Amino acid sequence: MQELVILDFVTLENVFLVLKLAIVLVGAIVVDQVVEGAIKRYSRRIGLVEHIENMFKVIARIVIFVVAITIILPIFNIDTGVILSISALSGAAIGFAATQTVGNFLAGLYIMISRPFTVSDYVKIGDVEGQVREITVNYTKIYMSTHNIMDIPNRQVLDSRILNYSKKDIVDYTFRIGFPPTLPGNITNAKLIENCIAPVINSFYDRHKKVFIKKLEVTIATDYMGYMGSVGLDRLQRTFALRALFKERDINAFYELQPELVNEIIKSWDKYSKKVVKDA
Repeated sequence: MQELVILDFVTLENVFLVLKLAIVLVGAIVVDQVVEGAIKRYSRRIGLVEHIENMFKVIARIVIFVVAITIILPIFNIDTGVILSISALSGAAIGFAATQTVGNFLAGLYIMISRPFTVSDYVKIGDVEGQVREITVNYTKIYMSTHNIMDIPNRQVLDSRILNYSKKDIVDYTFRIGFPPTLPGNITNAKLIENCIAPVINSFYDRHKKVFIKKLEVTIATDYMGYMGSVGLDRLQRTFALRALFKERDINAFYELQPELVNEIIKSWDKYSKKVVKDA
């Protein structure tokens, strides 16, 4: 009786089913290995961090698994309609309940692929400014001058204006310093630079050459984002732009030195303005 059951199972039709199943499984394994290798090469080429690379691998493996199951079910005459309907309803419910998460996830993938910035870049995203420390599928982590980490949802990142100050490993950063619009003795902008700002910059650079790639440059400020436009003179203050170039690895030193430089310029201005008033 047992031999009859075995013989009844080992039919030509069942052999073909097993062969089809084996072909699909082997094909899925081969495709998984090929895709994994392609993701690894692409990640190395664009410099993706390891956890992002692993995330792409997991997503690819899930897709391959779903496709393989979809192919296997009809082989055994299993109706895929019910399974697909349940999957669709489940996916819709999960998607509706996690719209924000899914949006951040897709935005994170777009940021990783389009690369408007990379880890260690110094950026301004909306009103948040600092060094990019990590890009995850949900958040972009920014290390600010307060030495705190700000987590910005990736959807918000894509909806914001992005200004990237970095080129390779060099940060080309411009910040501003303001003076009263009406100065004693009718001090011109040129005299203000010559007597208050330039001497401080020269002395400051001599003391901190290890941090700054070259001496800081000073100009009359242009408009908000650094594009040519309105001059740095209004009813409230005269504004000057200071341009600093430094290595991305020296971000902590820059965070400490920037307020120090501004403070020295303010002290220089106080001393110079008092001298002008006294000599007038």
